[in-house]
Amino acid sequence: MRVVVSGASGFIGEHLVAALRAAGARVIALSQGRPVPAADEHCACDVLSDQARALAASGEAVIHLAGLSDASLSGREPLLYGRVNALGTLNLLEGARERGAIFILASSQRVYQPSARPLKEDAPKGPAEPYGYSKLAAEQWLEMYRHLYALPAVTLRFFSVYGPGQATPGGTSGVAAIFLNRALAGEELWVDGDKKADLTYVGDVTRGIVLALDKGPTCGPVYNLATGVGTPLLELARLAKALTGSASPITVRSGSGPRGNLVADISRARAELGYAPQVGLREGLERTLEWLRSDRAHSA
Repeated sequence: MRVVVSGASGFIGEHLVAALRAAGARVIALSQGRPVPAADEHCACDVLSDQARALAASGEAVIHLAGLSDASLSGREPLLYGRVNALGTLNLLEGARERGAIFILASSQRVYQPSARPLKEDAPKGPAEPYGYSKLAAEQWLEMYRHLYALPAVTLRFFSVYGPGQATPGGTSGVAAIFLNRALAGEELWVDGDKKADLTYVGDVTRGIVLALDKGPTCGPVYNLATGVGTPLLELARLAKALTGSASPITVRSGSGPRGNLVADISRARAELGYAPQVGLREGLERTLEWLRSDRAHSA
């Protein structure tokens, strides 16, 4: 199968390309970043361009990962996030429609309203920042193509993905990598009240994407890809300290933002995709830490 992967040079994208190649797919990488060595072909273009739309029309499947991903920074540039995340999705959907390609959209936990209970796919929506709204708009475009054009398309909502290769250039997205990086540097770890996160190892997410691709047109409209376990951020900070041997102080701040958490109910993905997370938090953090130490050594 010829699979076009947008955002292929990103954190999740590089893991996905390797998983798709291992599954026997021919992978065409679409990104503005560096070429992905594991991909069969690479196209450097903007996701909003005519070239990207034509590339989407060339695939039997399109997996759309490209986009701006730091929710905490999106409030500064809502127009940019809307253009890239929502209109970029629309552009690739139109390309997929020309071919009738399977379309898989990477969406986010951030479309949900935080809750004290695990979130099912039909739980109330309530983004707290432009990033979440841009992803919700992208989901609506996808639903339009499903309904009006019978496009075989599915939305996968990711929850707090972490793992080797994750960069943390700024903002607060990627809390696991942020805590590990700060602990390695002996810096203070700031914990937001009693918040919990559904921390999902990147290999489990890529496995879920491949499962959805294998199901193809028989897939349902939307699935959560997560662990279904809410880890208190204070517990995560303590584990980061223990694994790194750090003396970093931990400071708990009063909770900010909406009350409740973003923890998934993954029963639909289990039942319909055969999805099950396989990497526990400690193992996933150890793998991430090994990569961080190696990356720091190479950068020194």
